[in-house]
Amino acid sequence: MSNQWPIPKRPFAINAINGVGKLLSSVGIRRPLINSSSVLAEAQKITGLSDTGGDDYQVGLEKLVYAFNNEAALSQIGRVAAKSTLVDSMVTRLQIIDYVKKHPEIREQKIERPIFILGLPRTGTTILHSIVAEDPDNRAPLMWEMSAPYPPPTANRAAHEATILEVEKKSSQLDQLSPGFKAIHETNPRLPEECITLMASAFYQEQFSTVNRLPSYRQWYMDADATPAYEWHKLFLQYLQASYGIKRWVLKSPLHLPFLPTILKIYPDACIVQTHREPTKVLGSVSSLICTLRSAFSDNIDTHQIGHEESLFFADVLQRGLDQRKAINKPEQFYDFQFDDVINRPVDAVADMYQHFGLELSSKARKQMQLYIDNRPRTKHGKHSYTLDTFGLDAEKDGAMYAEYRGQFVRSVM
Repeated sequence: MSNQWPIPKRPFAINAINGVGKLLSSVGIRRPLINSSSVLAEAQKITGLSDTGGDDYQVGLEKLVYAFNNEAALSQIGRVAAKSTLVDSMVTRLQIIDYVKKHPEIREQKIERPIFILGLPRTGTTILHSIVAEDPDNRAPLMWEMSAPYPPPTANRAAHEATILEVEKKSSQLDQLSPGFKAIHETNPRLPEECITLMASAFYQEQFSTVNRLPSYRQWYMDADATPAYEWHKLFLQYLQASYGIKRWVLKSPLHLPFLPTILKIYPDACIVQTHREPTKVLGSVSSLICTLRSAFSDNIDTHQIGHEESLFFADVLQRGLDQRKAINKPEQFYDFQFDDVINRPVDAVADMYQHFGLELSSKARKQMQLYIDNRPRTKHGKHSYTLDTFGLDAEKDGAMYAEYRGQFVRSVM
């Protein structure tokens, strides 16, 4: 059986562009150029701004540029998308730095008791994040707010409708490039999204290496000092919060897990929620998600390579989380949420979580959470089917790497 992920059916125009890109690449021509100077120059031209707020982003940007050029096996569309992503991230950085310089009081905004939801992908983090965000006392960052944050979002959603529609238009392009993605993971500019998106403009976050194969970049950010990236994360939240009024942030990303000491350094009173599920039930789904995403931007997707790399990567992520939780030793700031509870008793389980952290769950919040659950079935966009064999994974062999984690935390059977 071939290890090659099937190339998705795409519109003729996209196939034609990729074909031209292959032809040019065969004679040593790769356009657009992806390098840090061109990224900065284009962002400065778009914004008319020049202050990047320091140089702590530069190493991450250089690591990304190298990996995009040498590891990602980008199609022509993939190359265009990679360059655009980097330029957009730099544009956001320039705009926020400029706005905060003009409004220095933003840095005085208090981020109090944020809820961080983390854990392996496919363990219920997305649905739990959306449920908790239904509490009127909470606020989750929405995709459009993070994708197009300037001018600052306000509570008057109608005033931003043109911006939201533009983000929706860009988001819909992924449906053409990667049909079936929504059956695996629903995204919508109007919905809560992973807050790690905030860190794209620090050029330090996992989504870059989820969408593209960037092994050297991924290893770099796992081992680098995460402090500047989380300081940027906080500044971004302060910027978003300033025009709304203060609510409790509910934040989510599986890839916060290896950086617990840094999170608690930047957010000392954070409430950290870790979701748990049998890892071997996660690996196939994660590998399928990554293959589907990366096939939008590359025609060279090796399923067994991805299965092997993701198995090792998430074993490392979990082990770092285990070790850090032991070292931190503050059980009052952590709550463990089983996947079975996310699926079978979500609102009651959220109530248990609130009680652990000493938070109040109002009857209005409970009603809104249940209404959300009732109207968002898990198979809204189709069923996600996959097998471990497709990705060269074996439940016994790969599962052995997760023995310590499984024994300590996993209670779910689903």
